[in-house]
Amino acid sequence: MQENSAQNKRENRGKRVINFRTLLFCALFLCLGIVCAYAHVVYEAPFWLAVCILPLIGLLCFLSFTRKQWKRICVSAALLLISFTLGAVSFSLQVKDFQSTNVYYGERVVVGRVIEKKTDGKSHAVVLDNLSVDGDEVEGKIIVYVPDAAYEGLSLSKETLMLGTVQTNVDLLGEYGFRGYVIDEDVRYTMNTAKCVVVGDDFNVFLEIRNRLEKVVVQGMDETPAAVTIATLTGNTTFIEEGLLRNIRRGGIAHIFAVSGLHVGALYAFCLWIISKTKLRLTPKTVRFILVAFVLVFYGGICGFSASVIRATVMCLLLYFAKLVGLGSDTLETVSVAAIVVLLLSPVSLFTVGFQLSFAACVGIVLLSRPISKVMYFTGDFITHKVFRKPKKAFVLEEDTHPLNVRQRVVRAVVSFLSVTVSAQLATLPIQIAAFKQISVWSLLLNVMFVPLIGALFSALLIFVFLACILPTAWCGVVLYLPNVVWSALFLPFEAYSFAAFSISVFPVWAMVAYYVSLSFCSGKWNLPKWIMATISSLFLTVGIVIFILANV
Repeated sequence: MQENSAQNKRENRGKRVINFRTLLFCALFLCLGIVCAYAHVVYEAPFWLAVCILPLIGLLCFLSFTRKQWKRICVSAALLLISFTLGAVSFSLQVKDFQSTNVYYGERVVVGRVIEKKTDGKSHAVVLDNLSVDGDEVEGKIIVYVPDAAYEGLSLSKETLMLGTVQTNVDLLGEYGFRGYVIDEDVRYTMNTAKCVVVGDDFNVFLEIRNRLEKVVVQGMDETPAAVTIATLTGNTTFIEEGLLRNIRRGGIAHIFAVSGLHVGALYAFCLWIISKTKLRLTPKTVRFILVAFVLVFYGGICGFSASVIRATVMCLLLYFAKLVGLGSDTLETVSVAAIVVLLLSPVSLFTVGFQLSFAACVGIVLLSRPISKVMYFTGDFITHKVFRKPKKAFVLEEDTHPLNVRQRVVRAVVSFLSVTVSAQLATLPIQIAAFKQISVWSLLLNVMFVPLIGALFSALLIFVFLACILPTAWCGVVLYLPNVVWSALFLPFEAYSFAAFSISVFPVWAMVAYYVSLSFCSGKWNLPKWIMATISSLFLTVGIVIFILANV
């Protein structure tokens, strides 16, 4: 016994505070490099402040390795420094490329292909690519505000000539701060026009399919179900009535219309189910991977290859690749690889709400779902023991290895789902408040209801719409009858009841930092005694709440 005790003490002394995850920390330092370059380029902060990264790298290595592991320390420090440099350089180059565009002002003739239509009920706009201005080909996209009559006559993939006032978007800061979304989407010009003429058809298979999809859905369904279907499948919310969309945002579930991990994950799961239930499971692994990749990439093309779709597709394909080749799939590392790929392609996406919400939700689920589920099991055990006088641990099912009965399976499924939902909500809460300036009273309840429904119904909805697209238009109403009824029932409360939300003026950056540090210690990933982690977590949470309250008083 004494020998075992001495051995345990030696092991605890050798255990470092942090488990060094190479890909995770490379992703974090890539983000840090982007942030430093952002401060330098946008706010002209002295770049020598980046030297402060060296002590941070040293501290991280000190907390992760023992002094005897000097080779690992050197390699890890070099990787982190390279990641930091890549982030800073890639952000600077993207911004420089955006600002190096041709500058146009005043009356111009613009020709381009319609790739997106937008409306908020008051103004109408279309987004064009493949641009030429006064006969000169230019890079980037242009958003054009058009009259109502012209808007109705334009459709996706049409080559259009427009005459109007053009303005070049070269400023990095706008009314709402850094214009990360504009740079990420490469929208370099803005135009107001009263004259536009369709001069041709610039064929694009993805745009043609999306045109057909929107057409059959509008013809085969009622107004609200049609708008919700288009928004769910493509992310285009312009068909949703403004008041209804505002109420959905107040309810805290507007993210179901942002095509991202929820949608791509549901399609990925459906593909795996089809493969497992058909003879496709007998095909070579390479063939199966190509089939799944084709479906996900093709769906991404219909959605315009948005950044959120690319993130989710990369993540799913990495998971599937790891599964096929027999590698241990570390979800946190997979999320890190996806973040690295997306940020290297477009560093500015770090400052877009979609990127922040997607990765905050993924990391939150990985780090917090297990601790939250433990709390739920402990609470259930306490209630069953104290209130119903049943034996202790009657409710704790996590470590059970024996076959479970029906009640235990239901409990485990409910706890698993609730822990995932709550962890995602906790991880994205500050970002939602900072972006939308409100806290939804109904967010948790409505997410518990709608997220599993969307996940379960998404693939079925795709199949119904696909059938409606390939069948004659006259059959649209018949094929889409069931989705029409389901959506009408699901969104009836949003048309009948006005959901409440608290308005928030500001969410300070330091309050957000303190909040996330607190969550990191709640995750139990630090190699510290539980009472120390609980104390530090409580301290940072208190500091974050105080800063938040003082900023909003």
